[in-house]
Formats: sequence, C-alpha cells, structure tokens
Amino acid sequence: MAEVQALPGKRMVSYFRLLENASKEDAEIVPLEGDSSISFKRDSKSTTTKSGNISTSSGLTTEIDQTFYEGISKVSDQFYDAVLEDKIVEYWLVDLDRVNPDGKYWSIYARCHVTEDKPSFKVDSTAERSPKMQVIGTPRRGYTALSDYDKDMLDYAFRGIGKVGDNPKNDGTDGNGLAYENNDPSKDAVPTDAVNKKPDSTGTTNHSGATAEVNR
Repeated sequence: MAEVQALPGKRMVSYFRLLENASKEDAEIVPLEGDSSISFKRDSKSTTTKSGNISTSSGLTTEIDQTFYEGISKVSDQFYDAVLEDKIVEYWLVDLDRVNPDGKYWSIYARCHVTEDKPSFKVDSTAERSPKMQVIGTPRRGYTALSDYDKDMLDYAFRGIGKVGDNPKNDGTDGNGLAYENNDPSKDAVPTDAVNKKPDSTGTTNHSGATAEVNR
C-alpha cells in the first residue's frame, strides 16, 4: 500500500476576487496571508418511530475564516468593499502540493458573502484582518492553473546575494548561491578567518585575540 502523503497547511493558499470583476481581471492571491479554514456543517435530526429511528438531514452550511496582515493592496481594499457594500466574492483555496497530470492544482471554489471583517490595530503589532465568509450554495472542487508569476511568488528558488543574470536558472545557483538541498550540511565548518574574531565585553570585535580597551 502506498504511503499517504501529509499535506502541510502552509501550502494551502487563498485567492480572491469580486464576482462582478470576473470578466475583467484574474483572481489575486490574498497577500500577507495568515491562517485560513473552511467548515462544512450539515445538521441532522432523528425521529423515533415504532419501526425504528428515521434520520433526516438539512442543507449544507459552509463558512470560511481568513486572516491576513493589513497592507496597501487591492485585495485588502476589496474585502472592505465586499462587507460594506454587500458584494458577492469568489474565493479559492488552492493546494500547492497536489496537482493533476495536466499540472493544474487541486482547489476548492466558492461564492460567498463576507459577513464579518474584524480589523485589529494593536499598538505593538502589525494590523491584522480576519474576515468571515458565508458560502452561497455548495462549494465546488476542481483543478486550476496558476500563472508563472504566481508560481514564482509561491515557490521561488534560493538565490545568493550576487547579481542575477538576464536568464535566471531558478535552480538555487543564481546570485552565486547554492540551495540547501544540494549541499552536504555535515561538512559545514567555521570559516578559518573567523576563529580569532571574538567580541569583547563592549561588543567590539578583537581580531588579535587581545583585550580591547575603551576610554571612558
């Protein structure tokens, strides 16, 4: 039996668009995304009869919770539009670790009303948003393509700090770099020119190993 592959939550990303803009623009990834969750609920009722219990179920109720950090972005502003002006939105949860043979990504698609948006502007932290969405009808499952731009943003390769050429290889070597997975970390060592570089009590690096004196 094949081993079941666990799918990390951080690889499930969210896309958003106002339904009225579907013919004019692509959906955009929710920027500075935190957590997201979707809950499916179907109430059931059991009635006792002389012949046994009869179970009936009600319609499906689906809710989506989303958090992201506030920023100057179209998506951030349109979440405000959606709740203040009661605009229907389109929302996707896209799993970056699950693709079909055509290279399209597994996703859940829903049309929603934004029923709540709770901005948090704490003095000692970044402003945060936490909209809640009520799904209209039944969410749909399917597969969606992602643009090269989106894939580069979401799954970019390591780069060194050097200049990147006109034709990036995106293999971890751009900018004179080396991706961690292509290195043998068991051979890492302290560089020889750093052995005698010890900070003194003042935080000043002493290259000779002697005690540094500071005039007070």
